[in-house]
Amino acid sequence: MKRLLCVLLALPLLGWTFLDPVAQKNEEGNALFEKGEYEAALRRYLEAQQEARDRPALHFNAGDALYKQGKYAEAMREMARATEGDHPHLSSAAFYNLGNALFRQEKFREAVGAYKQSLELNPEDVDAKVNLELALEKLDRDKQQQQDQEEQQDRQEQQDQQNRDGQDDQDQQQQDQQQQDQQDQQDQQDRQDQQNRDGQDEQDQQQQDQQQQDRQDQQDQNEGDNREEQQKEERQAQPEEMTPEEAARILNAMREREEESQKRRKLKLRGKRYRGNEW
Repeated sequence: MKRLLCVLLALPLLGWTFLDPVAQKNEEGNALFEKGEYEAALRRYLEAQQEARDRPALHFNAGDALYKQGKYAEAMREMARATEGDHPHLSSAAFYNLGNALFRQEKFREAVGAYKQSLELNPEDVDAKVNLELALEKLDRDKQQQQDQEEQQDRQEQQDQQNRDGQDDQDQQQQDQQQQDQQDQQDQQDRQDQQNRDGQDEQDQQQQDQQQQDRQDQQDQNEGDNREEQQKEERQAQPEEMTPEEAARILNAMREREEESQKRRKLKLRGKRYRGNEW
């Protein structure tokens, strides 16, 4: 990364003197910077800024120290202040370092703009040209990656939509199947209930028929018993009927009595007594 290494040589051009306390603190900061003591160097640069806030070189060096510590956002603010000076070379270097800080943060579009501004002030800066090409390549790569990601996202969304549609179809089929199963089960239950009701009705009808038959049988039996009792009473009330043999015997006996009676009448007329047969 570029630094203003010849800042002390340019002090006279910037209106500095060797006895200037700001220049002394800046020189101490540069010495610490060269030793790699960037945090200590930053403190010297900031102390110098307290006495000369309008000097772009102090902001440049402070931004340089912050950049070395990886504090790119803070370095960008200092470098932006450094670009406000009237010295083209210093402003070009500040834009260059600003582009590097943006590049480190992968803000390649903004880095491209910073490098272009650096080249406008110093068209012969080879480092700025190289970094501009790198930033453009990164930018194109990011665009391609973004396009690939968008296409991948579109494909993924389409796949997800197809999966959702397929899942919806599957869920609908499953729901339809469940409804059909429930309907079939309900129909089967209804048929079973109807069969049970028909069986119960038939059983109730059979039981009712049996009860009616039992009542009819009981009634018939009662009527039969009544008829039999009535016939018995009638038989008891009427003379006992004789068998043909008994009737013939009685008839014969009557005839014999009649004959005996006639014989007695005849004998009486004759004055004789007849002793009939013994019975």
